[in-house]
Amino acid sequence: MLDIALFRDAPDKIKASEKRRGKDPSRVDTVRELDQQWRETHHRLDGLRHEKNNLTDEIGAKKQAGEDASDAIARVAELNATIDDLEEQEATLRSERNDLRYEIGNLVHEPVPDGTDENDNVPVKHWEPTEGKKDDAVLGAELLERNNLVESEKAVEVAGERAYYLKGDLVRLAWALQQFAMDLLVERDYMPVQTPYYLDEEPMEAAAELEDFREQLYKLERHNRYLIATAEQPLAALQYDEIIEADDLPLKYAGFSTNFRREAGKHGTQTRGLWRVHQFEKIEQFIFADPANSWELHGELLENAEKVMQALELPYRVVNVCTGDLGDTAAKKFDIEVWRPPLQEYGEVVSCSNCTSYQARKLNARIRRPGEENETVHTLNATALVPQRIITAIVENKQTSEGIVLPAPLQEYFGKEVIEIHSSD
Repeated sequence: MLDIALFRDAPDKIKASEKRRGKDPSRVDTVRELDQQWRETHHRLDGLRHEKNNLTDEIGAKKQAGEDASDAIARVAELNATIDDLEEQEATLRSERNDLRYEIGNLVHEPVPDGTDENDNVPVKHWEPTEGKKDDAVLGAELLERNNLVESEKAVEVAGERAYYLKGDLVRLAWALQQFAMDLLVERDYMPVQTPYYLDEEPMEAAAELEDFREQLYKLERHNRYLIATAEQPLAALQYDEIIEADDLPLKYAGFSTNFRREAGKHGTQTRGLWRVHQFEKIEQFIFADPANSWELHGELLENAEKVMQALELPYRVVNVCTGDLGDTAAKKFDIEVWRPPLQEYGEVVSCSNCTSYQARKLNARIRRPGEENETVHTLNATALVPQRIITAIVENKQTSEGIVLPAPLQEYFGKEVIEIHSSD
């Protein structure tokens, strides 16, 4: 969430950002009104508590001197009742203010393009392997099912829609992709981390976008926990309510996780195959950064993700994500979209975000500098690789008469060059 000081000192800056996001800027004024009521209540409470403390001292002195303290005792009783009421009001105002503050997005970075949805994202780079990109191919879902590499029908029967079994060489390909991406990041000084599959409610609320609670997260009702939708969430929670020494920054993590998404509102969209599923693995990049160099590190995250795509010889484009597709937490985001020849379109495989101090303020993750006040750290995240989507991209871009030709880096992990398939019934 945004610093409350920003609402007090620069509300127009927030309003301008909310307008660019297509949101109601008047909510900024509501936050300010609630904050002003909270401050007035808090100030009054401080005064009444001070008066109560003085009266308590006075009662003690009078009793010790054998004097009548009944008036002071009666006044303390009145104060206690008023303080109780005001404490309840103060807590309610704080909660209402912060709940609304949580719904107001991060300040949009100036170069972010304006737009309504993903159709307004702006391509800023295209990359293709030497031989170019394929013009046509069999859809990945069809080819994998036909060759007994994915079992969807039985999976749906026993586990519901968008469930799947990986089989045979596809299991080994998924493992090879994970190891390849992890090794690439470790070589670039990212610490490998395997994350929990779930988080308690408070750290999840701090780490996740509000929209995720509505559309993405599965809740474990019995334990009041949530299954993670991305490794970003438990990686962010690594520094939940923590202070980081300035000299230790940046903290760079390469997270491996299995993730679970409800995909509410996505009915009828890529329901076959591996592209949009409820359960998937992910290698995620995550950085806790000094605010002074977070934009430089944002570029590094994108560079790492591009290195993965180029090593796998997959045609892609980079898009600058517009305001309407940005999400509340990011100040700026790039997506990488891979070419899908059967559909003659690009599909998103990487999101790379600088969340500045917005996410970390909810996490209460701070930087300690000698002789200075603690400062909120910046957080950044980017996909390195989601095996299920990259498998689809490899199958669709590497089809030949001999089979699926594996990109050179994967052959070392996999132990062979081609996954044999038949391309027709």
